[in-house]
Amino acid sequence: PRALYPTPCTGRLDTMPKIGGFEEPEILSSEGSWQITGKINGMVNIKLEPGEACCGEVGSMEYFQEGVHMDTKFSGKGIFGAASSWASGESPFRMVFTNEADTTLYVGLTPNQPLGNIIPVKLTEHTDNIINAKLGAYMGSMGKNIRTKVDFKRPSCASCCACICGGPSPMIQRISTDNEAEDTAFLTAMGTIVKRRIAAGEKIKVDTDALVAFEDSIQFDATRTGDCSPKGCCLVCCGGEGLWLTTLTGKDDTDGGFVWLQSYNMDKLDSLLVTERQENENNGGGAPIEASEMVR
Repeated sequence: PRALYPTPCTGRLDTMPKIGGFEEPEILSSEGSWQITGKINGMVNIKLEPGEACCGEVGSMEYFQEGVHMDTKFSGKGIFGAASSWASGESPFRMVFTNEADTTLYVGLTPNQPLGNIIPVKLTEHTDNIINAKLGAYMGSMGKNIRTKVDFKRPSCASCCACICGGPSPMIQRISTDNEAEDTAFLTAMGTIVKRRIAAGEKIKVDTDALVAFEDSIQFDATRTGDCSPKGCCLVCCGGEGLWLTTLTGKDDTDGGFVWLQSYNMDKLDSLLVTERQENENNGGGAPIEASEMVR
């Protein structure tokens, strides 16, 4: 019977409702040039035809087949471009994998970030072939022409307060391409990743550590979690969200744009590890027994 057979994979969970307008990124390119295997700490498998190339951040290589030449290059145009890429959270260098054989070969890249999830982004589908991301988000890309550089997020912010308190640091990573044939970048973030299109004039409020990437057509703002009333102060002090929330709005003079959110972050991981370490220390942490306490 038809019900016994699963629906063929089309690169996303088409049968799942998009609750709140959120959806998971694709796991398979429409052209079949890459496929993401696994989710947390997964791998992107990239297909290279003869003469084609792909790039990965330093340390992201998992495997490549015989016939693929591995090399390094500056991660930006010249020394100043490499310095800008370094300031955006990347290494000044980038790994390049080129298929020098006469047959199709494959390369595998993995995130350097703990609990990393891979996010494919087709830059030509977004405003001016550019997206803005948190520092260090870039993991790899198809081709050699995708650039990363550091920039201020002030043009996207509603105020200086939003620039400082509205989520990512005042500096962001700009990822762009001038070659529409090489327009796929792979980002990495922690936990489950969802994306959502925000219409012009529409607003959503998110945790200040949740935002991974956004288009130029999205405006930032910082909203206080609570007011100065007793209930507001209780919410700020006991709600676990701190003093600010990030408000994302589709700019009125645009068609809106996409945002990408992560379900986990380094602050949560650090807090968990510190808590576990303190509990282990309080419980002895497996330390050896003093000689005077040993019973023969």
